[in-house]
Amino acid sequence: MDQTCGNCRFFKVTRERDDGQLGECRLGKVLGVFRDVMRACPSFSRHGATDAPVAVEGRRRVERRRSEASAERVRVSSGQLRSAVSELTAEQLKGVMHAVLNELVGAGGSELGRFWTAGELVLMPSDDSLKPKQVPLDTLFHKLVMIRDNLRVMEQKINSHEQLQDSEKLDLQRRINVAYRATARLSVGHLDTTTGDGPEGDAHDLLVALIFEAEQDSMSAAPPLLGERWGGGEARWIREGESVVEPIEVFFTRLMLLRDRLITLELHIGAHAHIAPDEAESMGSYIRRCFGSLTSFNVLLRERENYFASSR
Repeated sequence: MDQTCGNCRFFKVTRERDDGQLGECRLGKVLGVFRDVMRACPSFSRHGATDAPVAVEGRRRVERRRSEASAERVRVSSGQLRSAVSELTAEQLKGVMHAVLNELVGAGGSELGRFWTAGELVLMPSDDSLKPKQVPLDTLFHKLVMIRDNLRVMEQKINSHEQLQDSEKLDLQRRINVAYRATARLSVGHLDTTTGDGPEGDAHDLLVALIFEAEQDSMSAAPPLLGERWGGGEARWIREGESVVEPIEVFFTRLMLLRDRLITLELHIGAHAHIAPDEAESMGSYIRRCFGSLTSFNVLLRERENYFASSR
């Protein structure tokens, strides 16, 4: 018997369809309704088993999911944030918030241009016995462009779908836009700049970190964990005469955000009441191609499985 959500005792069926079942996870590992063919998470437990976690309901299940997923995250301290903001005048705080919001919606921040096409991304593990992962930047950017192109084709199929109301198309467009943004963030996130030194720079960095924390908490499913020998390592973006270094955990989180946005989009399309199963399968094929562009990053994961193979 395959380890799929439909074969797990924590899968709660909400609807029967010709192509299978739709349901929810009693443990809150995945939020919302999804298909029974989704690949099971590490909490998989067959019917009749007694050695698995006890299911929880309501708000507690969300807290459990978030606590598991965020066990290795650096959280923004409320006291630290309060202290940084209290040192600013109202005008300074307004300026910092404008800068952060502009970066958030893509109206500000740095651009790649042509300067970053002839370099490489080097993922350095903390364990010296483990070989670094090197990715030419033009290869990485081509992978991300391919993801964008596949999302665009799927977007066109949704826009031309005769059975969807305009409001439903807009709902799906919002989810696609979130995936677009996660794709862009993976390419330029390392270039995000501060507003300068001093209190304004500190406040800017903390607000950016707070947004990052909120995005982590918004993941629909608990992500796979970074490998232990990679934790504490670095992601080095190198080009001639310049390099940018960031904690590998930060790069990994951006990667997991993109994975999560693609999985959420695939699940939503597969469970949509007005998208026929064969149409959902056709649309989902473009998302699966997106995952195919990311399989080389499986090397970073604690469990050496292919976590970039869609939800199925």
